[in-house]
Amino acid sequence: MAYDKKEMLRDIKGKLIPQFWDAAADSYKPLGDPRAGSSSLSGKVKAVTTAGTKAQLDDIPCREVTVIAKKGNTGSIYVGGSDVSSTVFGVELKANEAFTFPVNNANLIYINASVSGEGVSYVAL
Repeated sequence: MAYDKKEMLRDIKGKLIPQFWDAAADSYKPLGDPRAGSSSLSGKVKAVTTAGTKAQLDDIPCREVTVIAKKGNTGSIYVGGSDVSSTVFGVELKANEAFTFPVNNANLIYINASVSGEGVSYVAL
């Protein structure tokens, strides 16, 4: 099929991304490899002051965030969106467990804890 008959690639907000036409694959391909690395790296620590209350990660533009439960945690860390709780969460982490979220800002991620004062470290790329 011709390039003018195929849908161009867009980001999650619907905006066109840099791309090229790959005739062999008969499709548009992103320009550059999104896994090639990042020019910025930010590591932070976040704790939940009172169990059962959520804490939002900092405003850091990125392409992914890896959240790691602190090794000294004794309870669970609940990770998710703005509605995160012990019953509504994306991921439950125990001490030293980690999960990577493909997000464009770290502040889209919230944590909650089953034990006051426990938390996470996180790396945004």
